[in-house]
Amino acid sequence: MTDSRSLAGGPGRRREFFKILSLASPLAAAQIAQMLMNLTDSVVMGRIDVNSLAAGSLGGNVAFMMIVMAQGLVMSIQPLIAQARGAGDGAVAGRTLAASTLIALVASVPMVLTLTQIDRILIAIGEPQIIADLTLRYEMAFIWAVPAAMLLAVARNYLIAIERPRVTMVVTVIACLGNGVLAWALVFGHLGLPALGLTGSGYATALVWWGSSLALIGYSWYAGLIPTSLFHLTIAEIRTGIAAVMKIGWPISGILIVECSLFVGSSLLMGRFGAAALAAHQICLGIVSLVFMVPLAVGQAATVRVGFHIGAGNPALARSSGFMALAAGVGFMALSAACLVLFVEPVFSLYLDAGDPQRAAVLEIGGQLILVAAAFQLFDGAQVVASGALRGIKDTRAAMVAGIIGYWGLGMPLGAGLAFGLEFGPVGLWWGFAAGLAATSLLLTFRFRHRAAQLVAAHDAKRTIGGALSEVA
Repeated sequence: MTDSRSLAGGPGRRREFFKILSLASPLAAAQIAQMLMNLTDSVVMGRIDVNSLAAGSLGGNVAFMMIVMAQGLVMSIQPLIAQARGAGDGAVAGRTLAASTLIALVASVPMVLTLTQIDRILIAIGEPQIIADLTLRYEMAFIWAVPAAMLLAVARNYLIAIERPRVTMVVTVIACLGNGVLAWALVFGHLGLPALGLTGSGYATALVWWGSSLALIGYSWYAGLIPTSLFHLTIAEIRTGIAAVMKIGWPISGILIVECSLFVGSSLLMGRFGAAALAAHQICLGIVSLVFMVPLAVGQAATVRVGFHIGAGNPALARSSGFMALAAGVGFMALSAACLVLFVEPVFSLYLDAGDPQRAAVLEIGGQLILVAAAFQLFDGAQVVASGALRGIKDTRAAMVAGIIGYWGLGMPLGAGLAFGLEFGPVGLWWGFAAGLAATSLLLTFRFRHRAAQLVAAHDAKRTIGGALSEVA
């Protein structure tokens, strides 16, 4: 076997760095296109009336949050198949795909059932009847998108794991454009289609997601990328696959639940400072979420490359790959932080009407929040990439534990204390975010460093023992 230490330096490092970038770039583009798709839906719904925008946005946010948390279960495809590729084990890919598909379909059922009762849930927490009714109307169309979204996650994660990300980017960009046209046509009755109002947006999303999932599955079939072992599995092998997927996947869903609940909780607390503070908070979250797509993609690339090298028996190169991804993610976030500070007012002006009476208040609060966001951008990039690198070595519980400690053990209590106890106001809540992200990123970075060092030491010890035995023989 090639010496892993020689691969971890010189030309090997440069090749690895460019592999990370070539994998991350189309993933980032695809994720940004997905965000633009959601923005398009909001623009179209806003053209109906304010109630439709409120209900559709609420229904979409609730559904997307549920889907993202459930998709965490099948994100385990990436490390499982990446390591199997490195080890040359084709059997793992087949049973992982079969198990993930079954899990995705089963997970769709409780989500659909919950969304069909969304009106009762909203009324129970105090939402107006008209909003609850409109939200239910939207969800009854949107529920057809849920199984498509889960199957899309399986196909997308599989293609990422085998390092075929460009097709995902192409399909997502086409879906973004198609969703805009289809939503416009189904909501208002253009192109010979019926005018369905708010439900038209839900049906448009469902049609686009089914089209996207079938396109990725069809491409995989046509390109001969689906493992033949998938069609010769026994019940026992499928059970083994389900156990492996769930073992790695449930902590990924756990950290997504922790993160989503943090954003929901922060928005509820920010609402106590008034409409201007809540608007500034939501705008800043939208900005940092868009920027976050790049290190998120780098983190997924780290999962695949680290996992591949672990499977291939090269832990030194896996460690180098993880730290190169960290450098790329943090470097991009440093650049984005500088841009946020320099262009805060022009960016906020995209969201605010020049004649809005609360514009000055939103700009003042938003300027303070963006400065804090610029400070925690580095930590945000580091934590998502370190989490991805840890997934590559199948260490997913560390991210969940670090998130619970950092976000809810430190970030939220500190932010609430600064905001309300010490009366720092909205900016105090965001300083809590910064502290929570800093703690989480440090915990995850040191965890990856420790686990990678253990794997390298074990590999070197094994090689030493093997060499000694061969000399004796």
